[in-house]
Amino acid sequence: MIIPRKLAHFQLITLCVCLGLSFLFFFVARNTVHVQAQDRFHALVDQGLAAMGQRAEEYGRTLDGVGGFIAASDEVTAQDMLTYAASVHVADGSYVLDGIGFAMPDNLEADSSRTDFTVRHMAPLNAFDGMLGNIFSDHPDFLATAIAARDSNQTLSSLPMEHGGKWHSLLIKPIFLPLASGESTPDREGSFFGFAFAMLDVPEIFRDLFPSQKDLINLEVSFYRSDSTAFQPGTTSAYPDHVPQFSYKRDHYGYGQRMTFSWGSTPTFEAAQPNRAKWIVLGLSLVITTLILVIQSVILKRNLTISQTVADKTRELETQHQEKRSILENAMLPIISVRQSGEILHLNNAARRHLNAAGLTKDATGDFIQDHLPQVDIYRADGGTKIVVPPLPGTNEPRTLEVEKNTWLTADRETRITLMLRDITDSQRRAHKIAETEQRWSLALSSAHIGVFDMDLENDTSVVSDTWREIMQCPADPNRPNPYASKMQHIHPDDIAIVEKSEMACINGMTDRAEARFRVRVGRDNWRWIKSDAVVVERAKDGTALRMLGIQIDITETYKLEQMKHDFVATVSHELRTPLTSIKGALGLLEAQTKDNTNASAVRLVQIASANCDRLVALVNDILDMEKINAGSMSVASRPEKLGDIVALAAEQVEPYATEWKVEIAVAPPAPDHHVLTDKNRIMQVLTNLLSNACKFAYPDTAVTVTATPMGDMTRISVTNQGNGISDEFRERIFQPFSQAEASNTRQRGGTGLGLNISRHLVEAMGGEIGFDSVPGEETVFWFTCPSTDEDPDVAMVA
Repeated sequence: MIIPRKLAHFQLITLCVCLGLSFLFFFVARNTVHVQAQDRFHALVDQGLAAMGQRAEEYGRTLDGVGGFIAASDEVTAQDMLTYAASVHVADGSYVLDGIGFAMPDNLEADSSRTDFTVRHMAPLNAFDGMLGNIFSDHPDFLATAIAARDSNQTLSSLPMEHGGKWHSLLIKPIFLPLASGESTPDREGSFFGFAFAMLDVPEIFRDLFPSQKDLINLEVSFYRSDSTAFQPGTTSAYPDHVPQFSYKRDHYGYGQRMTFSWGSTPTFEAAQPNRAKWIVLGLSLVITTLILVIQSVILKRNLTISQTVADKTRELETQHQEKRSILENAMLPIISVRQSGEILHLNNAARRHLNAAGLTKDATGDFIQDHLPQVDIYRADGGTKIVVPPLPGTNEPRTLEVEKNTWLTADRETRITLMLRDITDSQRRAHKIAETEQRWSLALSSAHIGVFDMDLENDTSVVSDTWREIMQCPADPNRPNPYASKMQHIHPDDIAIVEKSEMACINGMTDRAEARFRVRVGRDNWRWIKSDAVVVERAKDGTALRMLGIQIDITETYKLEQMKHDFVATVSHELRTPLTSIKGALGLLEAQTKDNTNASAVRLVQIASANCDRLVALVNDILDMEKINAGSMSVASRPEKLGDIVALAAEQVEPYATEWKVEIAVAPPAPDHHVLTDKNRIMQVLTNLLSNACKFAYPDTAVTVTATPMGDMTRISVTNQGNGISDEFRERIFQPFSQAEASNTRQRGGTGLGLNISRHLVEAMGGEIGFDSVPGEETVFWFTCPSTDEDPDVAMVA
């Protein structure tokens, strides 16, 4: 417990030091931010004072200009004053001057100390109504300011006075004319002529001194009357309830007036300062303190952990030693440890039982291994070997042992040898039986003339049966690890691509089986037909095929029989078409002649014969199409076609058939410029087949709809009806030849069972696919796709 207590004391001291530094950094950051903000505030104050100085100079220069203009003119009229005021932009918003004017004594010849000054001109005239013609004596403050300005020959300002809802101040400049040569006055050069004055909008003087004044800084200006009382002429604070964090006050004398400027920061200015910096510094300091404490805790506790780990590992190693010794002693496999000379150092319980069963009655430790197992060669290289030892007492069968030898060195570089014994007598017996069974299977396959091959796709090797070599005409070659790969040189050139495509589709997981028919050369110009059927029996976790197993059978005779059957069917079908055509024509004539016959039974018999003749013609045509498909002679010539014309024509052809089944055909016409790449005759055959099937199996008084939907570079054409739908047991074989639903439906509605199979082959030959979706008792949709194209059929026809 002593070491943990020291660690706790050390960590407590570290914590106190780090917390002290954190709060020190906090106060330093707070003071730094405050000083920087104060500097920014004083910079704004200096900017405002400089702006006020510039404005005061502008007012003085403007008034000097008015005085110079009056002194230089022989006579100044009201129009002259207006023109001059306009030229210096008085009262147009450029300055805070609301007007300028000129006042002079009523009698210049009188005593210059007179105080009856009259305003002679004002510009603009409407700036101060009623002031023109008044004398300064009517306004004591104006008069006092004018006399002081005349006596001191300085430009002076009167106290602000409210006029018309605004506070104005009169800025007065005395005008002295130069004296004639030889004349002089006791106190100044020149004779007094009058006053130039300007009316100033006092609040506007101190507003908008710089662009951001209103948002960042607030200015209050106090003026002082003769009795030293202060007043604020319209320059009160814009934030009366706000106590500024930063303020500055300064007394100022300008144009004879005492003013006090009170500057204060605004909420916007204070919010713009980085006041959160001190909290960020404090937060970072506390985070760093936490990290230091964590790191310190880890480092300080590391020694304790290492010490504890060493102690635990020592106990664990001792435990493992005892555990391994226990496992070794109780292992089912006999294990013997010997020196390089063959002296037995240790043997486990299984080895003791093994030697005891062989007749040893004492502990073999210290004996030599050669005395008990003379067949074991301890000087051979490491690895496994088989030895045959005498049978156990009470048995007659010799035992087969597998001995695994392993040489290793001790820490003192002494050679040790470990021998592991395994009794494989039973497994040897089973292997012999398996070999006999394989021989029997090989004889059976050879009798059936079935060739078997086993491909290791991962290592590119294969094993084939003798019958396979005989079928594929591939002689045995011990130097060829993959005899199956040599089959390609014996296959007909036209069939190589078929075999490779079938096998790769199965290897890539696209199909379950690799089935193919191909020809193999036998002799010089003789070819035999072979059927191959293979499956992938082992795949890796990622789906990669590892092993393929298959058989190959000679089907030459079967193929000849199939060809004879196809030829017979084709011949019979062709021979039936001619008489059926004649019968159809004759029945047509009979039906026309019996139209007005009153014998209903005769008319009915003619109709039945005509209907069955039509069924026979359709059956023959379907059989001929199937034979063409099986023989590979079904031709498809695709070209650009207008899909709307094809759909409309198919609906028109099936309309009488739909009327017979009391069904309406509804077509959703595609766009006029929707073109597809197809064989018009073949797509009409597919579409009419789907429409006739939909009409046959639709509920009466319902509609069969035809729609076309663009799907990228393909177009999907769908035929939908409302009916009983397709049962689950019929779905798997619906596209197989001669596949039909239950017999009652077939007899009621007719059909050969070949239409959908032929349609599937035609659609796939034109580069599309066919399928269906059905909900029994509700809706069934048969659909097929064909390639879309932007090529105009009319242009293609001309070309």
